Amino acid sequence: MHAATGAPRSKGVPVLYWETDSVGDSDKGVQLNSNELARKIVEIIEEKQAADIVLLDVSEQTSIATYFVLGSVDNVRQANAIRDDLWEQLRIEQKMRPLNVHDLRQEGGGWLLADYGDVILHLFTEETRRRYDLEGLWSDAHVVMKIL
Repeated sequence: MHAATGAPRSKGVPVLYWETDSVGDSDKGVQLNSNELARKIVEIIEEKQAADIVLLDVSEQTSIATYFVLGSVDNVRQANAIRDDLWEQLRIEQKMRPLNVHDLRQEGGGWLLADYGDVILHLFTEETRRRYDLEGLWSDAHVVMKIL
């Protein structure tokens, strides 16, 4: 079992199981590899013009997630557009929703966090990203991908 999701591991690769939104659907859910999910999130936020995107493999540093996706946005409007597009695409295509969300408007703003189990998205305004310096805090993590 995976500590963060309660999902079983398949050949050493964490697999997330999400229930479908369809009423009466008898499928067990959609299987999605955490690496594929992380890359899909990167693709979506890049399409919406997030900047300085970093995909970190934090699996050796913590059991709460396998990947962190970090990105910068210019303002709250851009972050909300990215959040809405991300949620719509993942809900429609993958039949999944975030486990938890903390958005830019809450508690001072500047940081949107969307927890997808093994993948946690962090979108920041530039000032907030510098202040919290997650790359520095997680400097031992393996950088899988960086898009400037």
